[in-house]
Amino acid sequence: MDGYSILAGLLIFFLFFIYITWFGFSIKVENEKNEGKDIKINPYDNLPFHRKLIDKKNNKVEIFDLGNHILIIGMILLVIFVSINVD
Repeated sequence: MDGYSILAGLLIFFLFFIYITWFGFSIKVENEKNEGKDIKINPYDNLPFHRKLIDKKNNKVEIFDLGNHILIIGMILLVIFVSINVD
């Protein structure tokens, strides 16, 4: 098993994860359309961007609450690192 097969496996897994997430979200949107036309306004949407980075429930956590974003960035950096260092 060389570096390219590991890289290909990681990329396939990552793309599969994105597809499953998109598919689940599209099903959720369809179910919300079928439930009714009630307009819901989330007060969290009116916050500035720097306040959205902070956890709503725990203000002391601040920027360390970016778990999924850090994992995605880490996966991208891992792919770049592996592809640069493959012989």
